[in-house]
Formats: sequence, C-alpha cells, structure tokens
Amino acid sequence: MSEKYDLIVIGAGNGGLMTACRASRMGLKTLVLERHNLPGGAATSFVRGRFEFDASLHEIPDFGQGEMRGELGKLFDELGIKVEMLPIKDAFRYIVEKNGERSIDVTFPHGKDKVMELINEICPEDVESMNKFFQAYEDMASGLDYWGSTRGNPDPDVLKNEHANFMRIMTMSAGEFFRALGMSQKLIDIMTAYWPYQGTDIDTVDASRYLLMVYGYFVNGAYVPKMRSHQLSAAIVDRAAKLGCKFLFETEVTKLLTKNGAVCGVQVADGRVFECTAVASNAFPEVVYGKLLDDKSLVPGYEYKKINARKYGFRAFSVYLGLDASPEEIGIKDYTVFISSTKDSKVICDASADRKMSEFAVDVCCLNIANPGCTPEGTTMLVITISYTEDAWADVTEEDYVKVKREVADEMITHVEEIMGYNLRDHIEEIEIASPVTFARYMGTPQGSIYGYASEKWDGMSSRTIANGVERTIPGLFFVGGHGSSLSGYFPTYTGGNRTGFQILGYVMSGGGN
Repeated sequence: MSEKYDLIVIGAGNGGLMTACRASRMGLKTLVLERHNLPGGAATSFVRGRFEFDASLHEIPDFGQGEMRGELGKLFDELGIKVEMLPIKDAFRYIVEKNGERSIDVTFPHGKDKVMELINEICPEDVESMNKFFQAYEDMASGLDYWGSTRGNPDPDVLKNEHANFMRIMTMSAGEFFRALGMSQKLIDIMTAYWPYQGTDIDTVDASRYLLMVYGYFVNGAYVPKMRSHQLSAAIVDRAAKLGCKFLFETEVTKLLTKNGAVCGVQVADGRVFECTAVASNAFPEVVYGKLLDDKSLVPGYEYKKINARKYGFRAFSVYLGLDASPEEIGIKDYTVFISSTKDSKVICDASADRKMSEFAVDVCCLNIANPGCTPEGTTMLVITISYTEDAWADVTEEDYVKVKREVADEMITHVEEIMGYNLRDHIEEIEIASPVTFARYMGTPQGSIYGYASEKWDGMSSRTIANGVERTIPGLFFVGGHGSSLSGYFPTYTGGNRTGFQILGYVMSGGGN
C-alpha cells in the first residue's frame, strides 16, 4: 500500500522548501522529494581548494534587524527558521564605462534617509520624484494586500476609488513608472542598475516587481547568510522536519499521477508511488506538462498559450575566483559593483542574446566585504557574473565547450581588471566557471534559466498574481519557484512559496479533488 500525504513537493528548491515549511506549520502531512542529495536548488555552495563558493546568492533584501525588521525577516521569525544573517553596508556601486570613458560612478547606500541624502547631493531636482517613489510602494503594497484579502475577487469600485495608483502601476513598465514620477534621465539611469536582477530591460520589466525589489533594498537593506546560502536551505529543512515534514533525497519524481481530473500522487524512479491531495512543483510547467503528467489532456489550453508566449529569464554565466591576496591588497572595497558599457539597458539586453561582448553588463561580488571570515586570512573570493537573454549556448558543440567557456571567462576578467584596476590574474589560486549548461545540468531548468520566465509588463508580478486567482491549472497542482507568480529572486521565491502554502491548505481543507 502506498503512503498518503496531504501535500507532496517536487524539488527542494527555495520555493518548495518554504511551501513545505508553511504547510507543515499548519498541520498538513507533507513530503518533499528531491533528486539531488542536498536541498536548496540554486541555494547551495561548493568547495574548491580553500574556498567555499556560493552558487548563486549575492544578497537578500528585507531581512532587517530590530525596528527595521523586514517582511522576510518577520516571516522567518514566525515560522521559527533561524539563520545568522550579516548586513551589507551599501546597496550597490554602479559604473558605466566604455573605451576608457566613465559616464557614471555612484554608490547607493542602504536606508531611506541615506538614500534621500544622496539624491539631494547628486540629483537635487529629483527629491520630490524620489519621495513619490517611496509613496508608490505604500500604494502598491496596500493594493496587493487588498487583492489578497478578496481571494482574487476584488470590488471594482474599491479598486477604482481606494487603489487607483495600484491599478496604474500594474499596467506600467519600470521605465514608464519612473518617467511618470517625473524622474530625471540621470536618476533613471542610476535606478536602472538593478535591472540584471530581473533579467530584462527597464522598459520591459513590470513596474510592480521592480518597485518592490528596489524599495526592499533601499529601505530595509540587504543581507547574506554567514554560512552561505546552504545555511538558509538547511535551516528551512531543519524547521520543516521538526514540524513533521518528511524529506527523501536522491529520489527523482518521474510521473505526476491524476484521478478523475485532479492530482492524486506521484511515482518516483524506483517505481514507488506516493498518494497525495496536492502537489507543489519546483519544476517548470512545461517540464510537468510535457514529461511528468500522466494525462496531458487535462492541461487547460491557456496554460500552453502562456508557456509559448513567455520567454525564459536570464541564463547566468559565472566565474568564481579564489584569490591568494586580501581584498585590500587587490584594491577591492565594494561588495557589489554593477559594470555596464552603456546606460541603455535595452542595448545590453539585445547584446546579451549571444556570446559577443561588444556591449556588456557584469556583476562583480566580493563576499569578504560583508563577511570577512568567509575565506582564509590573506585571501579573497570574487564572483563575476553575466547573463544571456537567449539560448546563446545552443550552438556550442561538445568538442568546443571548454574552449568557448574559457574564452568568455577570460573576456569577463579582462573587463573587470581594466575598469576596476584590479590585478586578478596574478592572484588566481582557484577558478571555477559555470555556464548556462552547468546551471541546466544541476538545476534541471530549461536552457539553464535561473530566473524562471522573463518579467514583462504583460506578464509581471501583478498580472501573474491576478491570473493565479482566476486561471486554474489541474486541480491540486501548484507551482512554486522563480517561474511562479512572485517571479524570481530569493525574496519573492521564499514569500511566494509561503503564500502557496496557504493556498494549498485551503484546497486540502475543502476536500481537494473529491
């Protein structure tokens, strides 16, 4: 006889872990099945020589401390998840330079008051528009809270009269939103720095998600776990297990089972069957519908239409460097530096469709600045990342793969050395290169996408949240992770997974597919 659960979570990625923890906290009998031997998905680390590198995490907003405790910090507190987090001093340094000519070099601090001091210094004409930006966050948050309270059935009159700004923001791209606030082009260029965290240009990415992300960083600051992101994953697993959740690692789901048109269980690689009322999947919808589902006729037509209309988010390429000199010796002072060849994010996005770096955006992160003890004394850990907007590695043959990977990494290191004045090559003790192929192999995501689907104005956080309430898929099937309604990134993945836990509770308590 097979085991029966209220909820089975496919994959121990960030979203699935949070859903499992919330569901277990509310008393649902929950099982997590993970094909790897470790939890976390992208939230993991690996060791090379004396260095332990974080696979993907750079920073997480909205933890905060004390009175500044943010939404994510409060959520972890409520669920009893204990992780030691370290604050990052500044939001980012943003440099735009090409052919030796630097047009932007600015460092944004954390904290609303400090941000306003900087705006008054570098863009005094934008003080009013920046205040409007902060007010817009309140309008956005209020609108989302109201929408959630109505379970996806809001009163049109209430929306029109009490949440008009929320409705307007929902229809905008981030670029349109900034211009509507009356921001100068100079400030818009600077505010554009965070666009790589959303994976599409500023006039395509939806305003609501970009606003919530930037506000979270600016007001409540950014943090990193002291013991890398696997500490986050392990802490959630530990808490969920104490709440009664069961975990089976090295157990791959091979089939999603249905009965009478609703989810009823899963089958794993060794033939075992686990029955359930609901399934939360970290796997992309196209993977579930195309490979796992036992009856593909159950998939609503609009689900296929959405999959075909969407584009995958950024596919990352990262160079992990373990250096035999301290940050001070190399001249590294910043935790995060965004380096671009142009202020125009669309030019970068278009250029990111292939492997040519005539135009480029590079993210340079030095964990030692936030966590000095993360490497042995006298050493440095540096991660350089670029991303692709298309499947730029599809034409690379197996024979040329290593050669091409090294060429791209070499060009990235050259850009950083030339623009930042670092001498990296003479101090490389360890180097690891991860291409989109690497991420695809490890995470099982299409084309190595680490950002789910691209965030666009028509398909952004607000529109997906709204559609999530009215466009149901197969009864009992829920999706979590970067491709879910909250979009990509650690913060939205954790909070989105938590909200999905509540949705699943409602489904199970109502009798599920019976």
